[in-house]
Amino acid sequence: MKHFSHPHDLRTIEVPSENLTKSKTCFGCNLPLFGSCYTCSSCNFYLHKSCSNLPQSTLNKFHQKHPLRLLYPPNCTTAPCHLCGTSCSPTFTYNCSLCNFNIHANCAHLYETKSRDDNEHHVLSFFKKKLNELKTAKSEIDSAKTLINSLKDEMSGQADEEIRQQQVLVRQKKEAAALQQHENEMILQQRRNNLFLQRMKNASDSIDFMGQIGTSSNYKIYRY
Repeated sequence: MKHFSHPHDLRTIEVPSENLTKSKTCFGCNLPLFGSCYTCSSCNFYLHKSCSNLPQSTLNKFHQKHPLRLLYPPNCTTAPCHLCGTSCSPTFTYNCSLCNFNIHANCAHLYETKSRDDNEHHVLSFFKKKLNELKTAKSEIDSAKTLINSLKDEMSGQADEEIRQQQVLVRQKKEAAALQQHENEMILQQRRNNLFLQRMKNASDSIDFMGQIGTSSNYKIYRY
C-alpha cells in the first residue's frame, strides 16, 4: 500500500486493544495504535487506517472561504489549532495558507462526525467542554508537578539534615575517643610516676638500712 505521507510501501497490521497503552503512536494523529494500521518494514512508521483515508484537500464548515490542504510531518505548522487551541505539530493538519487557518485533522473529523447528529451550537459547546477539560487536566498536572517538586525539596532537606546529624555524631565519637585516649595516657603516665617514686623510696630505704648496719656498735668480730 502506498501513502502520500511516506515514500515506502506499507503493510497492514492488526493491533489488539490490550496493547493500546504500550504500542507505538500513529504518524498522523500521534495517538496509540489500535485496530487496523499500516506500518513500514524499513522505518519506524505507523499509521491508523482511518488516518490514511484522510483526503489531501477538503472543505470545512469553520473555514468555507478556501479549500484546506492536508499538511503532514515534517511539513506541519506549529501554529495553534483554531478549534482546540493546542499546537498542530506534529500531527496531520488541514491548513489554509491564504488565511493562516489551521485545524487538526482529528478536530476536523470530530467536528464533521458531531455535526451529523447535532447543530453547530452544540458542536461548539462540545469542543469548548473538551478544551476546558484539557485546561483543567493541565492545571491538575501542573499542581501535581509543583507538589512533587515541593516533596523533593522537603526530602532533600531532610536528607541534608540527617547527613549533618550523622556528621555531628561521627565528630562527637571521634572527640570522645580522643578524650578517652588522653585520659588513658594520663593514667598510664601517673602509674609510671608512682612506680618510679616507689622505686626511689625503696632505694632510699635500702641506703638507710645499710647505713644503720655500718654505724651500729652492737656487732662482733669473729676470728677463725
